[in-house]
Amino acid sequence: MLRLRRLRKARDGNVMIEFAMLAPVFFMLIMGLVEFVIFQYRTYALNHVVYEAARNLQTGEVQTAADQLEAFKTAACDAAGVMIDCNDIYFDVRAFDELNEITYPPPEFDDEGRPVNFVFEPGAAEQYTVMRASVHHQFITPFMDKLFNMGPDLPAIVNAFVVVKNEPWI
Repeated sequence: MLRLRRLRKARDGNVMIEFAMLAPVFFMLIMGLVEFVIFQYRTYALNHVVYEAARNLQTGEVQTAADQLEAFKTAACDAAGVMIDCNDIYFDVRAFDELNEITYPPPEFDDEGRPVNFVFEPGAAEQYTVMRASVHHQFITPFMDKLFNMGPDLPAIVNAFVVVKNEPWI
């Protein structure tokens, strides 16, 4: 009888049991927070890459190069940071004569999430160049896909968009 009273009053394992119950939730929250910050950084980094690549299009550095696509990719890769592999970025570059002519077809993706209707048409001097870019981000933290209304095996697609008027280069 004395032993039962002692066991009832003992509190030695309470902290360990409470930690075992709360630790998975705590670590999931921390992982989700870190992963969301990485996702936001990738969004910022892609916007930076698009801005820098658009600047090279705007000044005619890409259009006057011998290999336009290679010059464009080099400029984009130089601006990409450590969080984005520039080979994973998909660019859609189109040229228009007037702002009111700018139209974009909705993006179409294959089964693996790669765009199938993106083109590279940088345009000439004094035209408007419109560029959109996308890169995949795969969440590893459980339930993050639900937060972004995606399926469990679908990647999040980070997008960036810019419109510039090309300078009158010669």
